[in-house]
Amino acid sequence: MLRRDELAARLNAASAWLPSPPSVALRQRTDRLNSNNGSREYEAELAIPLWLPGQSEKESAVVSAEQDLQRDSLAAAKWKLAGEVRESYWQTQAANIDLLTALRRRKDSIELVADVERRLKAGDLARTDFNQAKGAEQAARVAVSEAELRLIRAQATFVALTGLDTLPAEGENLVTHPPPSNEHPLLRQLERAANTADARMRLASSIKRDNPELTLGLRRERGSNPEPYANSLTVGIRIPFATDGRNQPRIAAANADFIESSTALARERERLASEVRIAQGELDQTRSALDLAEERQRLAIENDQLIAKAFSLGEIDLASRLRAATERYAAVGDFARSRLESARAISRLNQAFGVLP
Repeated sequence: MLRRDELAARLNAASAWLPSPPSVALRQRTDRLNSNNGSREYEAELAIPLWLPGQSEKESAVVSAEQDLQRDSLAAAKWKLAGEVRESYWQTQAANIDLLTALRRRKDSIELVADVERRLKAGDLARTDFNQAKGAEQAARVAVSEAELRLIRAQATFVALTGLDTLPAEGENLVTHPPPSNEHPLLRQLERAANTADARMRLASSIKRDNPELTLGLRRERGSNPEPYANSLTVGIRIPFATDGRNQPRIAAANADFIESSTALARERERLASEVRIAQGELDQTRSALDLAEERQRLAIENDQLIAKAFSLGEIDLASRLRAATERYAAVGDFARSRLESARAISRLNQAFGVLP
């Protein structure tokens, strides 16, 4: 806000009639220290600075370019923040998935321990089976604690970025008509930076002298005591000499900024194009992986159900039962994460396009 006010004030100053405020000089001459014959002279002079040819237009062009740069810099900052928010959102969702998977595993482990303990008392299973089931339960409880800690950290990061206490219910849809690459916030910022440096270089190259001044003076004087005062008016102009070295530092700085911005623009254009290709490839890959993960989950759930039934009938041992359960948790978790990665790939592709969520 303050930066906008500063640029608006500078634009008004560049459009003003004068390049800087006028100045007043007051002088007095007297002979009191020597002869004291009554000689007196009083002079007042008003100096009015004048614009050099084309200076006002070039000053306005520089300020207008800086206003455009400020606006596009703000848009680029929002885009960068959007990328951080997107990644934080999906990290929190991933942590939430891990916690839900761990909670289901702990619940099933507790139920399994109860079943093994009942069969131990009935003499169907050995004490080692109970210890093995109890160890699996403890591992499930540890996994829940670790998942809760990861979720707390991810949520804290998301809250710090957004100020939201809860996550949005859904992700985002892939844009069907992405904007042109030259409309990307980062590229627009770099292009504006190059334009601003060019405007500064043009101004510094064309203005090689200080502003001339129009002077208006009023003089009131007398030669001796009996003489009456006489008034006179003076009009003059002060024209500073032009020197090539006056603006060399500013020209060199503006030229360096222009080259740096132009180089960064070309580099970022290639990088963003590469990011779009990578994000598109990741989206295609995650969609293919999602189909495979869904089939694996179906098979693992079916296999776990069959082995659980066989274990309850005493046809297989506990180790096989635990292996089937572990495979099921892994398959269910992988499928949930595959869905998340597919949605995350959409967000990353939108981010590469320069689209805000």
